[in-house]
Amino acid sequence: MCGILGIVSTDARPVSLTDAQVMDLRDRMRRRGPDDAGLVRINPRAVLAHRRLAIRDPSQGQQPWVSADGRWTLVYNGELYNTEELRQLTSVEFPEPPRTHCDTELLLRTLQVYGARAPVYLRGMFAFAAYDAARQRLILARDRFGIKPLYYAERGHELLFASSPNVLSGHAGMTGGINPRALVHYLMTLRVTLGSETLREGILSLPPAHVLVQDRDGTRLERYWDYPVGNRFGLPEQEVTRLDAALGEAVRCRLVSDVPVGMMLSGGVDSCLLGSYVREELGPNFVAECGCGEPSAEQTESTWARASAALLGCDFRTVPVTERDYRHSWRELIAETGQPLATPSDVIIFHLARSLKQRVGVVLGGEGADELFGGYAAIHGLGLPGGELQPSSRGLVDRYLALAGLIPLAGLKLLLRQDPEESYREIHGYYSDRVQAAGGSRAGFSGLLGLLHRVNLESLLSRLDRATMAASLEARVPFTDHRLVEQFWNLPPDYCLRPSPGESPGGEGKWLLRQLAKQRLSASIADRAKASFPTPVPVWLGSCWSDWVRETIGGSPLLAELFEADPLQELAGNPAAAGLWLWPLLNLALWGETEFPG
Repeated sequence: MCGILGIVSTDARPVSLTDAQVMDLRDRMRRRGPDDAGLVRINPRAVLAHRRLAIRDPSQGQQPWVSADGRWTLVYNGELYNTEELRQLTSVEFPEPPRTHCDTELLLRTLQVYGARAPVYLRGMFAFAAYDAARQRLILARDRFGIKPLYYAERGHELLFASSPNVLSGHAGMTGGINPRALVHYLMTLRVTLGSETLREGILSLPPAHVLVQDRDGTRLERYWDYPVGNRFGLPEQEVTRLDAALGEAVRCRLVSDVPVGMMLSGGVDSCLLGSYVREELGPNFVAECGCGEPSAEQTESTWARASAALLGCDFRTVPVTERDYRHSWRELIAETGQPLATPSDVIIFHLARSLKQRVGVVLGGEGADELFGGYAAIHGLGLPGGELQPSSRGLVDRYLALAGLIPLAGLKLLLRQDPEESYREIHGYYSDRVQAAGGSRAGFSGLLGLLHRVNLESLLSRLDRATMAASLEARVPFTDHRLVEQFWNLPPDYCLRPSPGESPGGEGKWLLRQLAKQRLSASIADRAKASFPTPVPVWLGSCWSDWVRETIGGSPLLAELFEADPLQELAGNPAAAGLWLWPLLNLALWGETEFPG
């Protein structure tokens, strides 16, 4: 796991930064790569830099990695789990065995053979940049679901890219302000990107499953992978057996590491099910921890996590976070990542990652299970008969944003100085397009499931990456294995949701996954109802943080520029009533202190 950075000229002029200036930007990502750093100026038109977190073959694999003939230079962030396949795939052109155990070497071989088509053959999480000096071509690529980040911008005659947006905003040529569409989207959904758009005008996020190529013909974006169509499924017992084999294999290949591996273990079925496979491979007493905010969450999530840990027999700890520690780390995370936080649990995950880093170098997490197997029962119920949903994609998006959103359009119109109506229409269109792509003319359940996997999952993975990499910890996510996703994509609704007493339409989610959990775990864990990750932030906002809330919101130049004064002051003065509407506002205020000082 690493941080990558590069600047490439798009014409004959040299890049504008010296090596010292590039290193200053690179070292903003020191936590992403505390173990080593490198820089290669390939020619006057291209420079690549890297910070390394050593996981595989720590004594080898320093980057940038240059091919033996000097033609190719690679910087890479991620982990590949099919290195033996890649070795076989490239063995005709490269018959000699690799000289290291690093996946970086095999990634470069694959690029040398397949060029921009190389990501098709990769299994894992990755964001990389490869420069082909012979063709003056830059290739940027990102994994299929957006596990690893990659941001880029074009300024003048230069294309810049990095693992963190604050590296790009630190370039003297980056003068963009706030992106109004992304701002409205963040206030509505707490997602810090809208497709490829970020909160900073001019800084783009490379979309998942895409390759960007820049050469003499210009800059172009190409999709290299898409969701399968036409999957067929057998009887439930057949699919449980198939899921057991696929998930077990997805976990096993993610345990390959030259540093210790542990787990983020919550009390939910997803992480506990993963833990059952980890136990089979690593034996009992593997390291597992659960984070919680004091005091309220200590009595919920961690209680279930202890029960899961007792069943698995792992070396388990809880990581409590006080309100004082939370507030300090909140600022720290924003400064480190260059973005507002997505959810109140981000800080809890950061503290958990920092604690785990003392004992392991890699952890497994359960992100992706809800989006693939239908875990959001209250939302997915909208797509089923009786879910009070029109069959059109527009009707689905209207109901989804009403149910899953935070600040509604009416609230935004009162708060924002700039009318949000146009931005809202564009956001609505963006969501409608994704529902349509997943569900066809009658969106229904498949459209909603596809929307969440395309949009919600990327946000969760981005949150996980930011929080863990701020602690220099690598997180791997077996439920995002693309071979697993391809096998179980577009499950029938009754393999996801089944009725349960007292539930809203759709009942309990992840039915197929729970059947597997009943075989491998206990019925009490398998049947546990899904719950959002709890934090005491809503309580703190209305009690011990109330004075700080008023001071932070009232003293923010960025908020004063973006929001109407009277409704902003009214919210800040009544934090108990304002509730989580204050969360994005406080994040924007703290973000403004680092990104727009003075």
